[in-house]
Amino acid sequence: MGKKSKTQKSLVKKSSLLFQRLQEALDRGSKVWIKTNNSSFGGIPINLFGGFIELLVIVPPNEQGENTDAYGQVTWLIRLSDIIGLAYPTEYWSKDRLESLLPPDPVTSEISD
Repeated sequence: MGKKSKTQKSLVKKSSLLFQRLQEALDRGSKVWIKTNNSSFGGIPINLFGGFIELLVIVPPNEQGENTDAYGQVTWLIRLSDIIGLAYPTEYWSKDRLESLLPPDPVTSEISD
């Protein structure tokens, strides 16, 4: 196996958190949203290897197409070094749970007192 250049080493250090978050999403089957300089992508990671991520996107049936019952599948191959932003779910809450985490509304509290 060849030695990595200084640029490659710094890229690995800079992207280690990115790689970690993508690996977590891959392991969990979680959807991610990726931002590059030119585009945005949303999908479920299906492969993470050699500086690339593959995202699976399910495309709903096209109402104007011939087969309106068929879903499509698109796989995006994105270079990790092109990613400038990543969004991923960290936790989901029910409405009751969210309301219990928020501080009481002072206006509502005064009215009910």
